[in-house]
Amino acid sequence: MLQKVFVRFNSSHGFPVELGLEASILQLKEAVAQRQGVPADQLRVIFAGRELSNDLTLQNCDLVQQSIVHIVQNPQKNSDKDETEDNNTGGILKTLERVPESLTRIDLSSSILPSLSAGLAVILDTKEPNISPPSEKSGAACYNSFYVFCKSSCQAVKPGKLRVRCSECKQGTLTLARGPSCWDDVLIPNRITGVCRSPKCNGNVAEFYFKCGAHPTTDSETSVALNLIATNSRGITCITCTDIRSPVLVFQCVHRHVICLDCFHLYCVTMLNDRQFIYDPDLGYSLPCVAGCADSLIKEVHHFRILGEEQYNRYQRYGAEECVLQMGGLLCPTPSCGAGLLPEPGVRKIVCEPGNGIGCGFVFCRECKEEYHEEECSSFLSTQGAAAQKGYAVDENAAMQARWEEASKETIKKTTKPCPNCHIPVEKNGGCMHMKCPRPQCRFEWCWNCGVEWNRTCMGNHWFD
Repeated sequence: MLQKVFVRFNSSHGFPVELGLEASILQLKEAVAQRQGVPADQLRVIFAGRELSNDLTLQNCDLVQQSIVHIVQNPQKNSDKDETEDNNTGGILKTLERVPESLTRIDLSSSILPSLSAGLAVILDTKEPNISPPSEKSGAACYNSFYVFCKSSCQAVKPGKLRVRCSECKQGTLTLARGPSCWDDVLIPNRITGVCRSPKCNGNVAEFYFKCGAHPTTDSETSVALNLIATNSRGITCITCTDIRSPVLVFQCVHRHVICLDCFHLYCVTMLNDRQFIYDPDLGYSLPCVAGCADSLIKEVHHFRILGEEQYNRYQRYGAEECVLQMGGLLCPTPSCGAGLLPEPGVRKIVCEPGNGIGCGFVFCRECKEEYHEEECSSFLSTQGAAAQKGYAVDENAAMQARWEEASKETIKKTTKPCPNCHIPVEKNGGCMHMKCPRPQCRFEWCWNCGVEWNRTCMGNHWFD
């Protein structure tokens, strides 16, 4: 089966190249070299922050259909100076070949979830990650590290792709000095450096961004990462419907309560209809954990894109109105208007001044919101809505079962034991009692049953207990 790869040559023009999945990077170079009339050994292939070596295949590099790779020509490739540069700044490539730390494979969830919840197989053995999410009703889901809200064609939460470019020339020709290890590395600018391979560019600062992984995208099509949404690798029940679904949203409360995306959508719509969102001066218009946990407001409000376009517009309007009220302002009581007004303190006669298409000209009393009058208010309506409607109800037993952290501890307790030599937790998933610590610096061989170094007695007595 042929794979179509979109190539950007020397950061200028682009063109498609068709090769098989098992084709090597060297074959990709040769195809581009023939088209451009340049020597293949002067080309460097850069994808997702790393320079790809000749022996890798398209499949090894996660170059899926319609992926964009950057190829730059370096005429001095074979000079002593360039070899030195490769050893110093391009040495990350050799490291990446030993440990496949591609942007297409890293998982940053350990910086959001508690350390126990990050997934033991990923922590202990980067060579063969064996985390697999629970099957959806429609079939098995694939493990994915990132999720985004695609605002273009999908209009939904979709698997995302993390990409990097040079912050100066905005081209994807930057090779990273190190891979990101936490969400802050990706979301906060200027934390990671690299080397830009674009001609005449001396940029050395990495700029990360996300794309929708559900369809081919152009350079300008980017999406916002939803860092609270994760693959349900622990098979935890939803706090509301108690089903095991994937992906899920993990609230940043002390219990890390889990909610499926369908229930999160219903939660958002219900709270929006009741105007129960909370206005925070730093975060904006947000929601806490569905169980009402303290200090759990969602910080990235793009998660509320799950409301859909129409409801999200209403969410933004309500947020703007709440901001006006928090500043001591008023909303025009005319049903068809609702303009935000910021009158002087103590002024009782309020005029909704028309202008710039906003305002209806209605003159009303600040206290009762009725048409303005000189005498005392006959019906004081400021208490309207003071009695909050019943909030989103959550079953107490469901809340106990939907704790990501507790489920992680229980999983670790049942399936892991500390390595007798280095004491990191090691997960046993079937097989014999002969264990080997997956930590590269240890590799201690020991008996799961006895907890001592593997010996002939263990081999004879309980190898397959």
